[in-house]
Amino acid sequence: MAEPGDVVQPGKLLLVLSPAGETQIVVQIDERNLHLLRPGQRALASADAYATERFAAELVFIHPSVDAQRGAVAVKLRVPQPPPTLKQDMTVSVDIEVARRAQAVLLPTQALRDADTAAPWVLLVQGGRAQRRAVQTGLRSNGWLEVLQGFRAGDQIVPASTLGVLDGQRLRGVPAP
Repeated sequence: MAEPGDVVQPGKLLLVLSPAGETQIVVQIDERNLHLLRPGQRALASADAYATERFAAELVFIHPSVDAQRGAVAVKLRVPQPPPTLKQDMTVSVDIEVARRAQAVLLPTQALRDADTAAPWVLLVQGGRAQRRAVQTGLRSNGWLEVLQGFRAGDQIVPASTLGVLDGQRLRGVPAP
């Protein structure tokens, strides 16, 4: 931030020190997701300035306390091969793999009704009529959610954004584009 011979004022930043050694990313995770985290989980990260350049990371530390003001817990991720574009204090986005399920049944989150309650449900099209069906959900990510019970692959649904459709009402299913 300064060259030899420069006149500097008190309080002016002269240099930034960066520790040598292992590269780590520190992120704040909402405490509601704490039960999903375990050391050793794999992650993919990208610096927001280079969003298409993703790199591998591994969760290595979960802070023992929660920041009460933010409702978040700090976690550290080790980056074994940091890209040359990664700089100290950059903003990064991180996707931590918390589970993997083969053949999971997924629904767009917009299809789920009463999503934040203990009894979420969907409106199916069965036999030409709308039918309310309770569902049990699993993991959620990027606009999709896993359905554990109450919905099968191939079932037709009425999106929650469709207003005025009631349980038992006659319907004609139209495949989504």
